[in-house]
Amino acid sequence: MLTFGLTVVLGLGVADAFPNMGSRLGVRDVARSVDSATSSSTGSSSGGVAPAGHKYVAPGPNDLRSPCPGLNALANHNFLPHDGRGLTVDVLVKGLSDGLNVSPDFSITIGGFGSLSSPGTTTFTLQDLDHHNFPIEHDASLSRLDFYEGNNYAFNNATWQTVLAYVPGNGADPNAVFNYSNAGPARYNRVKTQAKKNPTFTYTPLQFVLSYGETALYLSTMGDPSTGVAKVSYVRSLFEKERLPYELGWTKPAGQTSLFSLGAMIFALNAATGEPVPEGLILGESTLRLALAGLDPISGLPIPH
Repeated sequence: MLTFGLTVVLGLGVADAFPNMGSRLGVRDVARSVDSATSSSTGSSSGGVAPAGHKYVAPGPNDLRSPCPGLNALANHNFLPHDGRGLTVDVLVKGLSDGLNVSPDFSITIGGFGSLSSPGTTTFTLQDLDHHNFPIEHDASLSRLDFYEGNNYAFNNATWQTVLAYVPGNGADPNAVFNYSNAGPARYNRVKTQAKKNPTFTYTPLQFVLSYGETALYLSTMGDPSTGVAKVSYVRSLFEKERLPYELGWTKPAGQTSLFSLGAMIFALNAATGEPVPEGLILGESTLRLALAGLDPISGLPIPH
């Protein structure tokens, strides 16, 4: 279970990197968010049935969404506000915990960046998270175009098909799974492809870690945080429909997705891929914590934005 001390350290890391955040991510807010997420858990379901109050509803023309299919799916199921507005750190912590069993250590950092993306207000929107390399949107996405290529926030099927090409039947096999041995190379192929196509391609150690984190996150939340195995049909529902696949038999994982579990997955994904690790970078929980806080994952120093 996440300790209060670890969460405070993470929150302070974000505040140190971006001092203008100030009280918008204070220690009291962090403590309240952790208490809320760990003292109550709602949104449980049995396979095939969405929990009460959380059936899928497609976004309307005035609803706002982000470049992240996971956050969008949570909004489409009302774990986050369906209109994509009025988000706070507390709202994200509860929504990610109730909908996907993601721990507060991850959610608080994303909420901190959301606050930074909408200065001068007490809340932010999902659309506010659509900032290039800050930190959700990045080049070589699994399902989006690069910023250089155009629409970098909406699902792009041609891009996604290059990922499905790494699983049996190009994703059509109902028994196919994503695991380290195919998800890792699929991710690395996107990096190599975009490095050749995009003259403005950005892939520093920060993007290296965050890109692996994207793959680890879907393996964990659509599958198992300990094994890294997820049904392709579940992952397709998340990316293609931005819908939690209750009707396919999925349930929220019993094991919690945390910075520790994601760090271990990143290490395993890299080992399965064989991609060279940037000099000085050590993969794991601490590296991911630095990257999510907007810090250089090698030096721990702030990165200008």
